[in-house]
Amino acid sequence: MATSKRKHRHGIYRFYAPFYDRVFAPSFSDGHSKLYSSLVLEKNDHILEVGIGTGISLTHCPEFVRVDAIDYSEAMLVKARKRFQKGEISAQVEFTKMDAHSLEFEDNAFEHSIVAHALAVVAEPKVVLDEMIRVTKRGGKIVIVNHYKKNGGPLISMFNPFRKRLGLGMHVEFIKLIEECGLDVLEEMRVNRGSTSLLVCGIP
Repeated sequence: MATSKRKHRHGIYRFYAPFYDRVFAPSFSDGHSKLYSSLVLEKNDHILEVGIGTGISLTHCPEFVRVDAIDYSEAMLVKARKRFQKGEISAQVEFTKMDAHSLEFEDNAFEHSIVAHALAVVAEPKVVLDEMIRVTKRGGKIVIVNHYKKNGGPLISMFNPFRKRLGLGMHVEFIKLIEECGLDVLEEMRVNRGSTSLLVCGIP
C-alpha cells in the first residue's frame, strides 16, 4: 500500500498519559461501556481494537474473547499493560505498538473491529478505516465511537488545526467517511449525554 508523508502526532500523548484516566476518560465512559456490548460476541471471537489508549475500554470486554489491542503511543500502551497486569481486564489481550495506517495483520483476521476516539486523531482517517475493513471478516462489524457533530459548523472548522496539533481530534464527517469506505450503518446511538455517537457498521 502506498503511503503519504503523514505526520504522527503521538508525542503529545506522553504528556497526556499520566493523567488521561482522570481528566479525559470520565467523559468517554458511556461510549467505552457500549463498545463491546454493541456486538453479539461469541466464545473465542477475535477482536481488533485500534487506538487502545490506556486500555480503559477493555475493562468492559468479556473474558471469552481474544483482543489484539494496538496504539502508536508507547506511553499509552505502558498504562494499558499495567491495567491488564493489575487484573482489571479479564479478556485475553495482546498489546502491540502499531501504525493503524498499515495494520500488520492478514486479511480477514478478525470477527469484528472497534475504534474509540482515535479516528479523529489519526493523520488519514479513511486509510485507517480501509485497513480495519481489510482485516475484518465479511459479515463482521466495525464499531466507531467518537465525538461527532454533523456538519461541524464554522467555529469547529476554525479550531480544527489547533485541536489536531493538541491531539484532541479534528472534525470528521463520519457518515460520509463510512459511506466512502463502502460500509453500511446498521445502528447509530448517542452516548455520553449526547456529545458522542456510537456507530455500528456492517461489512457487506
